Amino acid sequence: MARFEEYREPQRALEGLKVVELPSLDTMPFLAASMAAKSFGDMGAEVIKVEPPRIGALERTLGPFRDEMPDPETGGLHLYLNTNKLGVTLDLARARGRELLFELLASADIVFNPNRPAPNEKLGIDWRTLVARFPKLIVVSLTFFGAESPYKNVRGGDLVATHMSGVGFETPWHQVIDPPNQPPLKLGGRQSDYLTGYTGAAAAMCALYGRIANGTGQHVDVSQWLAMIGMVRPNLGFYSHESHEAAAYKRLGVRVKSAGQWVYPCKDGWVSFSAGTERFWQGAKKAMEHPEWMDSELLQTVLGRAAHIDMIEAGLIDWLSTHTRAEAFEKAQAEHVPCFPVHSPADVAANEQYKARRFFIEHDHPAAREVRMPGAPCKFSRTPWRIVRGAPRLGEHNRKIFGERIGLSETELATLAAERVI
Repeated sequence: MARFEEYREPQRALEGLKVVELPSLDTMPFLAASMAAKSFGDMGAEVIKVEPPRIGALERTLGPFRDEMPDPETGGLHLYLNTNKLGVTLDLARARGRELLFELLASADIVFNPNRPAPNEKLGIDWRTLVARFPKLIVVSLTFFGAESPYKNVRGGDLVATHMSGVGFETPWHQVIDPPNQPPLKLGGRQSDYLTGYTGAAAAMCALYGRIANGTGQHVDVSQWLAMIGMVRPNLGFYSHESHEAAAYKRLGVRVKSAGQWVYPCKDGWVSFSAGTERFWQGAKKAMEHPEWMDSELLQTVLGRAAHIDMIEAGLIDWLSTHTRAEAFEKAQAEHVPCFPVHSPADVAANEQYKARRFFIEHDHPAAREVRMPGAPCKFSRTPWRIVRGAPRLGEHNRKIFGERIGLSETELATLAAERVI
């Protein structure tokens, strides 16, 4: 007789690791720690998210909200950033709150702290104190300018990091035609917060491997500003190694459009199209079926094309006006020319590639009901990404963590709740 063993979900990649995420104590939302901890939790680590009592983490206030009705339990940003986390509340300004935090850190592998040195030192949770008290703990500081920099206690944020890093200066890249009236732009959302979180998560993984080798934890200092600098494509290389007279250096030094690389209108919307290099130019010729104007002597060199960009754009827009976004994309990509449709959020949600990859997932949340959100950032065959639990309700796991695990009685839990320690 055949035996049927109980089916078990395959183990996730980071199961067995224990992570603590501290709240941002600033009044300005800073989401780096939430993103860093999410990347661990979704891969199987146990993440305990610490939030202030009563008000919770600031991402709960940001939405978007179902039916545009603000609710700290159902905001889309909270639901996404806090999947697979256990949620507890602690008032870290209270001595008893810090004592309970230290109980959590005693068995943790990693702590993500998104606060500047000054408030950390005031509360006794600065990295030096934590590293000394918990020698095997990996303490990750996620700050605006670095925990040890001259600007360590200066407030920054997404907008500041975007522009101090140079990313804002070149946004929109290669599309400015009137510099005095087209200032640098802010990136959509809080992209530098998320990038800082991913940078901190990657650095924490490196520190974990270091602990395997030497048996000790360490401090990992992650700066939002420097994380964004690392994102500025080839700029640092050009600035530090290229001649100031080189065309590439000058192109990066200005924001003005200088070649056939822009966002153009087509039959049913807009596409990004690039014919700025010799290879792309020749590919564009094939994609557009060799229009006569592209054989003009004026356009046979990169410099010639840069000098006659208006002529190129007129011809390109004329061709695009007879093609849909999908047709332009397919014809250009077939000739290895960078081209892609400009999608609305609804277009992205219905994208065929994302459908085939099953990138967006459906999730039933006890408070928010059915939620659709981005899924796995990468696919692992043997240790797959998956959602085990939805974002916690405020203080949802206080009894599980402080009662069952740490050993507080029901009476103690009730007293701490009444005193707003938890």
